[in-house]
Amino acid sequence: MLTKSDSIWRFNIIDTGLMVLVMLCLLGYFTARSGHAGVNNVIESSHNVAIDVYISGMKTLDTNIFKIGDKAAITIRNQPVEPPMTIIGVKSNPKEATFLSLDGKKAIALPDPANSVAHDFYITLADQAEQTRDGYVIRGNKIKIGNQVELEGFKYRIQGIVVDIKSLSAH
Repeated sequence: MLTKSDSIWRFNIIDTGLMVLVMLCLLGYFTARSGHAGVNNVIESSHNVAIDVYISGMKTLDTNIFKIGDKAAITIRNQPVEPPMTIIGVKSNPKEATFLSLDGKKAIALPDPANSVAHDFYITLADQAEQTRDGYVIRGNKIKIGNQVELEGFKYRIQGIVVDIKSLSAH
């Protein structure tokens, strides 16, 4: 740290850097031990969960591209979740645009005439997840409503948003 040379104290950069590194390691260790680091969430239980993913405006001619029982790989925060999840539900609607009614007093939704191949999908995937104090974790990846996810199958790779997560297990 400090060395005495000709009655002048000087800093030794290597010793100072090593001391700072040791202090940061100790701080991280005690932070994790006290439960404030977030890396040590206690698993409360394990559930089968259903994850609803909304895909807006997917352009496809094949509205049966997602089939119940098929497997779909999912990526959460650029982390692939292996093995792929099972599709247990599919809803499809043509992409709609909002127009005013003829009397101009209310809005009505009609299929978008400018985008006839665009469809909205609600895909429900099932998988095993651990429940912690602050949500569900699937193979090390927290999953919450609002997460952007990517689904990939044989004929598609598309981004969607998680809109619901529910337990399929009886409590």
